[in-house]
Amino acid sequence: MARKGSYGEGHNSTDLGYVTTELGLGIKCCEVALSSASARTWERKIMDAQKAHDTALHFVNRFRLSGREEQRINQRIVHLKTLLEELK
Repeated sequence: MARKGSYGEGHNSTDLGYVTTELGLGIKCCEVALSSASARTWERKIMDAQKAHDTALHFVNRFRLSGREEQRINQRIVHLKTLLEELK
């Protein structure tokens, strides 16, 4: 998951915003898939959600987060991962 500490050089709140946005998009894709009767939509949204999850993990591991930020991001990562597991 995310590392503790402060932001590394070259990282700012925009980076954290990107990760948060990716996680939010992934969660939304899962919610759409869960409410869809279309197999095509279901599969596409699951793939989109998995991509958002992977992208968020890739970027969140590039910098350090404060304790509060880490907790918030980790909660969203766990939530998205739980939804993805429910959909499989």
